[in-house]
Amino acid sequence: MISLNINKIPTLFVKAFTSADVQRILDFVRQARAFKASTDNTVLFIDTPITAHTIEAVQKLKTEGFRVCFRDHHGIDGKAANERDRQVELGTIKLEQSLGSDCHITVRRLHPACSTLVQTGEFAQAVAIIADPDADGLTAAMKAAGIFYEEMDNDAALLDGEPYLQVTGSPISQLLAKGMVTLPSFDPQDPTAREQAQQELFANWLEAVQGNKVCEARLQEVVPAYDHAVRVAQELAATGKEVVPGVAVVDCVSHGVFDVGTLSTLLEQNLGCRISVVRKGVGPIAAIHGIQYSLSVGKQYQTEINLQKLLPDQTRSDPQFGIISNVPFLLHVSEEVWFDLVLPRISQLSDGRWSELQ
Repeated sequence: MISLNINKIPTLFVKAFTSADVQRILDFVRQARAFKASTDNTVLFIDTPITAHTIEAVQKLKTEGFRVCFRDHHGIDGKAANERDRQVELGTIKLEQSLGSDCHITVRRLHPACSTLVQTGEFAQAVAIIADPDADGLTAAMKAAGIFYEEMDNDAALLDGEPYLQVTGSPISQLLAKGMVTLPSFDPQDPTAREQAQQELFANWLEAVQGNKVCEARLQEVVPAYDHAVRVAQELAATGKEVVPGVAVVDCVSHGVFDVGTLSTLLEQNLGCRISVVRKGVGPIAAIHGIQYSLSVGKQYQTEINLQKLLPDQTRSDPQFGIISNVPFLLHVSEEVWFDLVLPRISQLSDGRWSELQ
């Protein structure tokens, strides 16, 4: 859990995946209200995944008398492809019915960044902001609270896009992207280490955007670490192996921090792969199951390949079940799911049948 005061507004960065997360949100908002002198009772949820626990938090806050506004771009674009999509559609309906005009849920195709869903300072008097703990959530919360710079919306879209695009924004945006790459991997033995490092990164970037040169200098200190992560990715790319035509796997279990964007781009260039797969020992699935396989579709194939269609129709996206599937071009699975479901399906499709994943 990460929290910051953004333009004097308490902001909590959290994903509501458990009952404990719901309680964290409720306690945070109640505490923020206790110290708020304004009569405004608005709570903004922005860029937060539409989960059953998110909906529970929203409904409980409404019951306590708060006005809840919901802005998000995780809606389903087109027909639901699997059980997760259907759950998101159902959740969207519930939120729209509960919040009415205070609910605006759209899709990434129309709003690549959630900062475009708010006006600068639109929620500058809010009691609290609840946002996703990533760069898109941070930039959206900043704009909602009244902190904005000219390139922010474009930067936010790049930061929330594919890894190789995230370091292509404005100079200040690149510092955030490079800082995210060099964060320590999640360690189940010390689960707060990454969180604390990310909070420090967010806090420094928030100040740097507002002209704090000391904080900007701190961000510059991570650039050599990022450059090293790029070199590690280049070395790893040379070890990539095609498991079936068009699909390359790189075993990164014994390696530390590396730049995923560089690795994926080189695999596409060197092996011409449609799907790059990284086997690693860190990540939310690895923390539970030991090993995680992270699949990514190459940019030129993203209109042709929907990774969610590699899984059975009723599959549930949940780290406990060894699956995380939030967007069509990315998929994270456990080693068991990789060998039992994903690899056999890819092997069937690689022989000229990729259209089945459209």
